[in-house]
Amino acid sequence: MKKAIIAAIAAAFVFNISVSAQHYNNARGGIVGGVTSSSTKIKEVTTKSISMYHAGVVAEFPLGGGFAIQPELIYNMKGMALNKVGDSSVNDAAKSLETKVGYIELPVQIQWGPDLVAFRPYGFVEPFVGYQISAKSDEVTTVGDEILKTEYGMSLGAGIDISHFQVSAKYFWNFGQIYKGDIKNTANTITGLKDGNNFNGFVISLAIFF
Repeated sequence: MKKAIIAAIAAAFVFNISVSAQHYNNARGGIVGGVTSSSTKIKEVTTKSISMYHAGVVAEFPLGGGFAIQPELIYNMKGMALNKVGDSSVNDAAKSLETKVGYIELPVQIQWGPDLVAFRPYGFVEPFVGYQISAKSDEVTTVGDEILKTEYGMSLGAGIDISHFQVSAKYFWNFGQIYKGDIKNTANTITGLKDGNNFNGFVISLAIFF
């Protein structure tokens, strides 16, 4: 009886390894979603990050030698919150001011990681481009109106494939300019937005492959 149980467990383990290996060697698709925490830098203004979300579809294409390419098409929410203007606090109405921007985004991960059969850890670099489809700010500011329609940037991160599931974490940077001009509110005009210090932050994602 014990031998039969051991044999059954061994067979199940071998089968799971075989199925996992097929996952990591074949193209596959699925859905992806998670948390996007972002902020931005503005001269003479202190800001803080806000946590939003992203969701969409994903595909993974093995290239051999541990390499894979993974494009995604997602709706990604980024933003920031204002704390201070110069040495004085923003008025009470704007104290918790938030700007939220929604992008249709195309990130493409270039991955490398060893296939350990039961799982696959990997690191990646990820260029991305996006198109803004929504921008919303508090009524006391015009920040949302000053966001450009297009964006681009780069991410660095790591993840792990376990059967049909993938968990990853990355840090991203938006490059170039994302603002048309100055930020204004009822009491202040904020000038000198820092080029190259636009939306940046952390992303944690969970993908499920079918």
